[in-house]
Amino acid sequence: MAKYRMSGGLAMMPKRDMKLLKDMGKNGWHLVGMKGILYQFEEGEPCDYDYALNTEMKTDKDMLSFYEASGWCPVVVCPGYQIFRAKEGATPIFTDRDSEEEVLQRNQKISGKWASVFGILLVLWSVVANTLDLGFVTVMIVVAPLYVCFVLAFCPFVGYSRSLKRLRKNN
Repeated sequence: MAKYRMSGGLAMMPKRDMKLLKDMGKNGWHLVGMKGILYQFEEGEPCDYDYALNTEMKTDKDMLSFYEASGWCPVVVCPGYQIFRAKEGATPIFTDRDSEEEVLQRNQKISGKWASVFGILLVLWSVVANTLDLGFVTVMIVVAPLYVCFVLAFCPFVGYSRSLKRLRKNN
């Protein structure tokens, strides 16, 4: 029987989510995948695993083999994020600040660009809608999807920015 928990947003609160996965494992519920924004767990023996998040946009077999050779087993592999599991005390995925900062900066830049695009489209659509005096339903048919896309790009941008700030502050 599977159990599900909602993700806090891998870009927004990665440490909180990795702690959730670790705590679930201690209670015998082990991550087996994701369905949208829900973590999927299956019951098993309690284990004290460490979990780590990598946010590479592209993965390949060589990259996954490298992590496996370091003791990290890929549990969820998707474009933009990968969740790995290892026995407690394994060498961290990022052993140097520069490589972690590089990945975070790259993701911050991509999400920032998309947030900017959707933000500009929202403003332009608002100007057009006010100028042409379009009806409420017509305006909302375009605004709602644009707003959702803006939020889905802006929240990760904020998360990556916060993670970068924390990383730079700690080192």
